[in-house]
Order: sequence, then C-alpha cells, then structure tokens
Amino acid sequence: MAAGLTANLALAAARNHRRRGADLLQTAEGVGEILTEQFAGSRYATGILADLHLGTGVLTWTNYGHHPPVVIRGNRTLVYLSCPPAPPMGTGLDRPGTLRRVQLEPRDRLLLYTDGITETRNREGQEFGLNGLTDFLIRHHADDLPVPETLRRLIGHHLDYHSGRLNDDATVMLVEWHGPTPYRPSQLQALAGLPPSTASETITSAWAQQPADDDGV
Repeated sequence: MAAGLTANLALAAARNHRRRGADLLQTAEGVGEILTEQFAGSRYATGILADLHLGTGVLTWTNYGHHPPVVIRGNRTLVYLSCPPAPPMGTGLDRPGTLRRVQLEPRDRLLLYTDGITETRNREGQEFGLNGLTDFLIRHHADDLPVPETLRRLIGHHLDYHSGRLNDDATVMLVEWHGPTPYRPSQLQALAGLPPSTASETITSAWAQQPADDDGV
C-alpha cells in the first residue's frame, strides 16, 4: 500500500507539472520535491520521463534511476537507449537529470518496463531477464501482430512463467511510432485490437481528435 501511495503521488505531481507547461527535467524536479516533502527521503520513485513528437518521431527522454528503454527496429534489431541516470525522485539528492534525444523510424516499437518483468523467476529459479523479454517481443513483432495483441500474449506468458502469482509490480509499455502520417479510421480497428462491435463513429472521432503535427505525447 505504501508503494502504491508513493507511485500515485508521483504520477499526480507529474501530471500537474505537465499541464502547467513544465519540461521533462522541471517535471522530475517537481515530483522529487513533492515526494521529499511528503516522505522526508524515506520513499522515492524511479522513472523514465519521455516525450514523443508525433510528427517527427523524435523521442526526448531522461532517466531517474530506472531501467533504460529499448527500441525494437525492423522486426529483429534492438537499439538499447542510454542516458546518465539521475538519482530516483524523492531522495533529496541534488543531481539533475540529463536529456537525451533519439530519432525513431516508422514502425519502431519503444519498450519501457519495470524490474517486476525482467527479474521474474520460474519454478526452477531461472530469471526471465531483458533478453527473454526482448526475444519474446521480437518473435511476435516478426509475426506482424499489432501492439495490443503482442502485449496480451506477453501478459499471459509472464503469468505462466511466474506460476500465476506475482511477487513484484510487473508493468510494461510498448509504443509503436508508425510514421508522420496518422492511420486512417479504417485501419485503426484492427491495429488497436478493438472488438468488431466498436462503432465506426467512435473510431472516426478518435482519429479526428489526434494532435496536430507539432504536438507530442
């Protein structure tokens, strides 16, 4: 429960700073200040703060004591992103983060994860590891499966590997940048894994509300 409260406070602080127009480093600093004020350095949060420019595919990110992201490119190539890590947010240590930028290519998949995914062990004590995670995703990426279906299969595999019981938080995020041109409504249903009952008007409305080219996410 204490970890959940810490994570939710960090997330709320990050959203508050983002809505006020803060950049990534200012947001991280604000999160750290809130956590330090609340917990006096006894609790902290690691994290990757990132911004993906939807029009150009430029990813800007910074690392606060977390596992660095990985890019899956061309079905089988892995690009390990690196950035000098700052201390976790909330420790009270005065060491600012460093921004890094990388240019994504169309159909690149950006992977972010917690150690509850990679440090999972099966009944024989074998760790799943980052290699196990990326190998799994590459196999399904090569099969041309959409991101939602790939994640659904990963979750099932992860639970089976851990015998259905998780001893740590297990979070994974997989984002595909498809290029500067948005998908048409007719493409979104299959790619997003939406059920056949989804109304076409809902898809069209979501497509029409996509940010302009100068926006990020």
